[in-house]
Amino acid sequence: MKKKIILINLFIFTISCLYAKRTPPPEVPSIIHNGYEYIANYSDGFFKGKGQLIIKSVTDSEIKKTISIYTIRYNPFLEKDLQRIFIKKTELIDNNTIRIYNENDEIFDLQLINYKMKKQKTKRKPLEQS
Repeated sequence: MKKKIILINLFIFTISCLYAKRTPPPEVPSIIHNGYEYIANYSDGFFKGKGQLIIKSVTDSEIKKTISIYTIRYNPFLEKDLQRIFIKKTELIDNNTIRIYNENDEIFDLQLINYKMKKQKTKRKPLEQS
């Protein structure tokens, strides 16, 4: 009887440890271009979250600018960690544009000359045929 109780408790403890709501955000390598480092970041607020790009000087590590890429308004009736949308990839397209991809398959272009954002079309997943 004692062995059964120990096994049941061990089973319940193991299942509760394996349960996870969400995987950690993807690691996005920074881009170094023309003396500046462009770092993908997610800022979490009380009512909203933001996907951001932090621009730091390579020589003195001073933050030059923080640019908001997209904003997410949280639904107060849902868990906040399930509503977060992280940046999953950044790439330097040409000498003056950084392309940013997020987990919702949205694509944004940041012009490095004037720091203007342009949202590209969202990638659509093909419909599954049955």
